[in-house]
Amino acid sequence: MRIAFGIHSLAGLGGTESYVTTVADELQRTGHDVWICSPEGGASAEVAQRLGLRVAERPEQLPEGLDAALLQDAPSALEFAAVRPACPQFFVAHSDTFDLQMPPQVSGLIRAVFALYRRAYDRIVAQSVALPVERIRQPIDIERFKPMTVLSDPPRRALSFGNYLSGARLEMLREACQIAGLELEVAGALAGGAEMSPEEVLSGADIVFGKARVIHEAMACGRAAYVLDHNGAEGWVTAANYDELVDDNFGGRSRPRPLTGQALAADLALYNTEMGVVNRDLMVANHSVVTHVSELVGFIRKYLDEPAPHAPDPGNLEELARLTRVNWRHESDAFRLRKLLEIRSAELNEMARRATIAEQEREWLAERLEYAQATLDEIVGSRRHRVTGALARPFDKLRGRG
Repeated sequence: MRIAFGIHSLAGLGGTESYVTTVADELQRTGHDVWICSPEGGASAEVAQRLGLRVAERPEQLPEGLDAALLQDAPSALEFAAVRPACPQFFVAHSDTFDLQMPPQVSGLIRAVFALYRRAYDRIVAQSVALPVERIRQPIDIERFKPMTVLSDPPRRALSFGNYLSGARLEMLREACQIAGLELEVAGALAGGAEMSPEEVLSGADIVFGKARVIHEAMACGRAAYVLDHNGAEGWVTAANYDELVDDNFGGRSRPRPLTGQALAADLALYNTEMGVVNRDLMVANHSVVTHVSELVGFIRKYLDEPAPHAPDPGNLEELARLTRVNWRHESDAFRLRKLLEIRSAELNEMARRATIAEQEREWLAERLEYAQATLDEIVGSRRHRVTGALARPFDKLRGRG
């Protein structure tokens, strides 16, 4: 089949971008003619090109005769429908948070949606336009993400990997790691930028804290994985709780619990090296990109065999796409500014705390100085001090003359 991926941006190295390059590469390895269409290039576009994938900026630049378009966001779906109305569209639901990554509420536009976890599935089902929805698990390139080192016993290195964890939660994690004797590294957008080789960063740690795709990739690398991010904490991933946690995309919200430093420190004491082996086996058995692509192609062929829905009028779709892109700019700016505000508020609180401590220390030192001055005055004014001073004056004169 000739398949085109549509994605709003390939500038970053987030989970959606990683999905596109991973699945597109596996599709081309199985003989499909694969293209990626994105108006914004960048780091992930470079990854795609290194894999030999063709990247176009506009749907008009794609070849004729597309069998299917696999869309990752609303602007891409609307632009494809306006320019290539005859191309069957399928949508991958990556998020239950951002409206940009929800299928447009236009009847006849999308043949079927592939939801990568339960909350995304539930939100698609709740939309006003009813669409066929299939559940399909996150794909991981298990040959790229694989164990490079064995886990240390006891653990020595921990990694907090993600784009959102900051403020009080991050400080709580730092303190817990310090108590446990762990060296903590922080990676991700808030720590200076995304990582071009996440498999190497992950393999340098014994314990990885994160959510969603980070946890999938950490498990594939044979790391001990702990679900912890800005939206919640659920602790270690184990064989016993894997089904429940993966159904939530390791998002921290399937069985949330209050995060405290004491609970976190107690959890870290439960670490063992067998976690890495178990996690690797779970990823190989359930998340191989090879299996994902086989299921994906099967679903696409199934829906292509069904009668095509009545296509929407393409006349207004480009305007809807424009409005969606503009809305996303404002939504993403607001999200980024909220995170910056949280960080700055935490920094101001820390500065206020340090100022309070400094003021307390100043008052303590002033009291000590006052006490020392009173003691000195008492000594200088004493009769013994005056007599000793009078006896020492002749010797002082002799030393001065010498």
